[in-house]
Amino acid sequence: MTHTHSFDEARWIAALGTAIDRATAADPITPGIRYRSGTATLAFCVDASGAISDIRVIEGSGDDSLDRRAIAKLRRAEPLPQGPAGAARRTHLAVVQVAEPVRLPQQNDEKRRILTIA
Repeated sequence: MTHTHSFDEARWIAALGTAIDRATAADPITPGIRYRSGTATLAFCVDASGAISDIRVIEGSGDDSLDRRAIAKLRRAEPLPQGPAGAARRTHLAVVQVAEPVRLPQQNDEKRRILTIA
């Protein structure tokens, strides 16, 4: 069975891809700062109104924090372009690259003062 799409629906699907790619672009990396990074593959549904629902992690990054960041990046794509009349709810996949700076524990001010005086 082959699926046929109207020209308007094909244009909508392309517009969805562009909006999702823009929202899930790779995080900027600043030289000299340590990062942890990963890639998460997400499945999600888009209805004709452009609303995203049913986001699922299909293949995680191995780090729950990075997976949550990937989902948040996808959510930033909303609202997506509206579909043409009669457009069906669609399931999509997105591969999202994420990076977070590694936060090192900070010494409290008292310890810093002692080290400076000594």
